[in-house]
Amino acid sequence: MTELEQNTRIQLSLAHAGQTLDFSPLTASPAREVAIDIATAFHLAPTSVKLIIRGKKINLGEASVETVGEMIPGPGDTSVIKALVVGTKAQALDALKAEEDLRNKKHAAYLHHQQYAAAARPTRRGIHTFGGGGTADPADYRFHHLEPFPKTVPFYERRQAMLQRLAEDLAVRDVMKRHKFAVGVLTELHPVLHTNHSTGEKLLGLNTNAGEKVSLRLLTDDLDGLRSYNDVRRVLLHELTHNVFGGHGNDFKELNSQLNKEVAAFESSPDFEPWDPPTSHDRSKEEHRLNEEEAERVWDRLQFGQEDLLDERRERMRIAAEERARRTQSRPL
Repeated sequence: MTELEQNTRIQLSLAHAGQTLDFSPLTASPAREVAIDIATAFHLAPTSVKLIIRGKKINLGEASVETVGEMIPGPGDTSVIKALVVGTKAQALDALKAEEDLRNKKHAAYLHHQQYAAAARPTRRGIHTFGGGGTADPADYRFHHLEPFPKTVPFYERRQAMLQRLAEDLAVRDVMKRHKFAVGVLTELHPVLHTNHSTGEKLLGLNTNAGEKVSLRLLTDDLDGLRSYNDVRRVLLHELTHNVFGGHGNDFKELNSQLNKEVAAFESSPDFEPWDPPTSHDRSKEEHRLNEEEAERVWDRLQFGQEDLLDERRERMRIAAEERARRTQSRPL
């Protein structure tokens, strides 16, 4: 290519979504760089930029080493080439990528769940029983194995730390020894499965075989973070109650309420020291103390097969109340 050809420009008149732009790139300019300039001007994703010139589609965004002069035909009878710009808005592409990433994360969690659900876990004799029918060694009244979802699921270290914190929670350990509770595996509940798709309500916890395995939903529904520790711990106490009672009758409610009260009383003790690993921030005792009245209200709202997605239920009640108030205000006097 001669120096004259390198300094030659192509006169383009670009149109996209009602906007027009006069653009004059050098014929020797890499097509991919020109695609970036056009994408910036029209807020498009660079790889999606295409030009339609006289019925021919030219994919600038996927060009490798071609120059503009090699990809765009000559102007013919006119010095200005009119081109229609086609492409995907950058914001829409980001949303699609985020949706795909979320789908992949959920799929990875699903595969992990399927793998471990199919595998039989041998447990020690009596590990999930209560009282005289169970193990006699006080050291066995604990969580024998912690099993977070793999690192392909978001927030692996935080999820692992929460399971560890639950297992080492002094108030929970006190309850387990007091009532002779033992759990074979403490793990996570799949963030997508165990959902009533007609109502949107999600299972927050699951006790398998009266203590063989307790699964807790740690991740938020959008996989963008973890649920609060105290909320997860309340669900854990609910599931520990299922070591004794399978249903949700009065006996279950009384024991569940008692467990919450015992945790609150333990953390109100002057000798109580909150669980605080070296890597965590300082936490006050108040942050770890369960509100006893709230605990009593919680068990009454738990329902078998739903296990109380209370935050979602409160939000729906709030929206319904606001809607009723608006209708009341709009009625003529």
